[in-house]
Amino acid sequence: MSKENGIRLVSGGGQGGFPIRETFEDFAGRKRNFVIDCHEGPLGYTVRAIEEKPKGEGYEFAAYSETTPDAALGRLREKARRSMAVRHLSSDRNLLHDTLTGRITSDRKRGLFLVVDGIAVDMEDLTRLLETHEGYEFELRIKDPVE
Repeated sequence: MSKENGIRLVSGGGQGGFPIRETFEDFAGRKRNFVIDCHEGPLGYTVRAIEEKPKGEGYEFAAYSETTPDAALGRLREKARRSMAVRHLSSDRNLLHDTLTGRITSDRKRGLFLVVDGIAVDMEDLTRLLETHEGYEFELRIKDPVE
């Protein structure tokens, strides 16, 4: 285990040693490869999966367990499979149904944007998506990625 900002990075060989590589299938049946790391904090374990060599921004997932890295890994696997099974945007970037799930991120070039289905949706794209639903009600829920 190595120390990183007061948090220990769980590593080592053998079964369950981190980092590990794993493949998950997306909504179109494509296999996507991830690197999964585990960090031990004062209250438990956080595992984070980041897609390797994505087309676009890619998928990222995280999960937490107070007890063991294996429990966090099980939650992460369930979350990744469930999230990647649903497609939110069509190929021409229109909403396919009445929900939009992803993550909030930013960079220096584009500023703030969303990542939906592994691809970037900037604020201009989001405005265009919402314009087609003018007059509708909406619900916005922001949650911690490890939930």
